[in-house]
Amino acid sequence: MIDVKHESRYNYTELLYLMDEAFFMGAFFDWLLSNSNGIITVIVILAVAIPSLTVVRRLTKGHVSKNSCTVQTVGFIRSTRQTGLYVNENPQLLFELDALAEDGTVFQTSVRKIIPITAMAGMVPGRAIPIRYNPDDRIRAVWDYHPDESLAQERAARYLCQKHPGDLSYEQRMELLKNGVMKSFRLTGKEEAGDYEAEAAIQLAGEEQSGHTFERTLYVPNTALEYLIPGRYVDVRVIPGRENLFVFVLDTSVASGIS
Repeated sequence: MIDVKHESRYNYTELLYLMDEAFFMGAFFDWLLSNSNGIITVIVILAVAIPSLTVVRRLTKGHVSKNSCTVQTVGFIRSTRQTGLYVNENPQLLFELDALAEDGTVFQTSVRKIIPITAMAGMVPGRAIPIRYNPDDRIRAVWDYHPDESLAQERAARYLCQKHPGDLSYEQRMELLKNGVMKSFRLTGKEEAGDYEAEAAIQLAGEEQSGHTFERTLYVPNTALEYLIPGRYVDVRVIPGRENLFVFVLDTSVASGIS
């Protein structure tokens, strides 16, 4: 059986509370309408607060905890799009990536980053960028601001072996790193998996007097073209005794175009 007295007392208490709230709000609006300075103060507060809350909401949208992303690797851009957020007129981009896991498998993930407007043109499919991902949930990843260059090169070599199976093997790609001078470089006009086929000739450091050069046809990403200039020093990996099988080495800051 319902306690009628208890229920009435509860309803009466709630009614008093609502009346008190209404009286307070009514008094506040009466004060606001009679005080022009108060209206101006409220308008200023709202003008500052609403845009600030909008920016915070956009910044936290899609937020991934950096502490949970502990595994370093590289991601290769599949596509990019602007999120609508700008910081100092620089847009935030959402990068959809193919990334390489520790076990050598390729998985898809995404990261967000504010990109300088001057670097926008270089954010093209196939470009490598340094990332960290959550090993328990690979779809969660963040930009890696302190990449391990040797690890990045190892992961990139594995990815390129999968991308161009008819080119160098992983072991060949990971052979001795050397410094050389670009002697000639020419695009053939062919493409494969988004990379350009090129004919290149290099001269290894220490062999300048011999004048001997090594030539081969290989694939290079669009992002590397501005660095592969005749007369410029380049890092390459070569196979001892088979120096004509070389590949160019670009650190992730060069490969991504941004830090």
